[in-house]
Amino acid sequence: MAKQLLAASIAAPAFFGLNTQESVVTLQQGFALQADNCVIDKFGRLGARKGWQLLSTAKDTVADDNVATNLLGLSNFIEVTGAETRLSWSADKFYKGTQDLTTLTPTTADTISTGNWQSATLNDHHYFFQRGYLPLLYTNAGGADTFESIAAHTHTTGTAPSANTVLAAYGRLWAADTTADKTTVSFTDVLNGHKWGGGTSGSINIAAVLTQGADEIVALGAHNGYLIIFCKNNIIIYGDGDNFNAGITTSSLTLVEVIEGVGCIARDSVQNTGEDILFLSNTGVRSLNRTVQEKSQPMRDISKNVRDDIIQAINSEVMANVKSVYSPTNAFYLLTFPSLTAQQTFCFDTRQALEDGSFRVTVWPEFTPTGLLSYGSDLLFAQPNGIAKYNGYQDDGVAYPMAYYSNYFDLDMPNINKIVKRLTATTVGATGQSFSLKVGYEYSPVYYSETFTVESGTVYEYGIAEYGPSPSVTPYTVTWDAGGIAPDNWIAGSGTSVASEAEFVGAVLVNKQSSPARGAGNTLQIGFTTTIDGKPISLQKISIYAKQGKVL
Repeated sequence: MAKQLLAASIAAPAFFGLNTQESVVTLQQGFALQADNCVIDKFGRLGARKGWQLLSTAKDTVADDNVATNLLGLSNFIEVTGAETRLSWSADKFYKGTQDLTTLTPTTADTISTGNWQSATLNDHHYFFQRGYLPLLYTNAGGADTFESIAAHTHTTGTAPSANTVLAAYGRLWAADTTADKTTVSFTDVLNGHKWGGGTSGSINIAAVLTQGADEIVALGAHNGYLIIFCKNNIIIYGDGDNFNAGITTSSLTLVEVIEGVGCIARDSVQNTGEDILFLSNTGVRSLNRTVQEKSQPMRDISKNVRDDIIQAINSEVMANVKSVYSPTNAFYLLTFPSLTAQQTFCFDTRQALEDGSFRVTVWPEFTPTGLLSYGSDLLFAQPNGIAKYNGYQDDGVAYPMAYYSNYFDLDMPNINKIVKRLTATTVGATGQSFSLKVGYEYSPVYYSETFTVESGTVYEYGIAEYGPSPSVTPYTVTWDAGGIAPDNWIAGSGTSVASEAEFVGAVLVNKQSSPARGAGNTLQIGFTTTIDGKPISLQKISIYAKQGKVL
């Protein structure tokens, strides 16, 4: 009597995100061992990330600067009228605009040779701070650009610190981390970013509250009515005792909490998501809320599933180069390590944390913008040759690879050999696009691979036609990865897929492809690879059908 086919489905591949930290032998199903150039969409599907489209080219569009310019940062200046101006900078220049870049030259400023600026907007002025340089002030009153050092501004009082980090919060500017002083936070008068003396301006010295030795301020943040001071090894929280007020009364500033043993190592990793603040520590990406909650317990980072990968990137990168952005529209936090040795961006899905508090994560290899900016519904990147938008499905007209590999599984039959007979993939989108579905055995890097082409056709809206016309059979080829040696029972060839049907929901093509497979083994792994070249694609489900072989 013929044995019944065994069936297993991965209904939402990589629903839990990437996990390179736990043992591949015991890893829970739903995690991925590889998830490159992917995002987890709002439906929990693994899909291709968008690409970037160059909007401007510093080399070509700046009339008075016909030299290739490496952009290093981006900011958005919002005036009280609601008008917005995108500002960017390189190692020695500033620019205005998004598509057409105009060079801005600050007056009465230092000669600039590095581009590690941090900016903030307060009361119709935009401020730039970088350690070792005179802080700068930009405004566009009446359509006329004014760009000068704070020291040169007509109404400046006191001395603005040549600080490395600046924060606009609670109606003031807060600045810290100068060459000579790593423990003092200076703040301005209310609603006046150039009044560093007089009024209610002042400073906070944190040295006295550090009980575990000296430390250095790295970044500043504001959350739930508190001032957050991120040091390398401590997090210090101040408030005024009345968190229901819109601001902080500096005369009644009170130390609320000192969290010891964890801090921030990269200024530009700090991002406020509205509900939380995310930042990079020396052991991974952390959530401020969870850090506060777990201060008396073993603290866990939200990047625990890729912890060693993050640490390796940290060890390969200069922390001043690390950039991040939180995109409410895309519901992700991007953390990029752009150096030649690191060259990767980690994408953390912020929609839903896992049960242990960690975030679902994917990796974008060799996607390394040098600056990031989220404003409105747009996401911008500073690229070496200009400003790019997160848009489309090409990287400046160039295709890029997407790859997913599942955990290892045994169909809940650890002692039985499985003879794989059929593979089925359900994808969303990408009509006319090809992809490869792979199966591997016994932890081997050699895979049996089939190539499919998603059926092209008319997109039917749900309610008009539930199913599109029956597509013609889809050709496929069977290949092996380069360098792989196929077992004797694996047969290369080509043929016709047995089943292919198109189903449409909300005008989105759902396509199921199925074809015979070869190979046998006790432990299985599924892979999905494709080249993103102008069209999106998401992976809905993968199914595998096998016959029960002999007991091992």
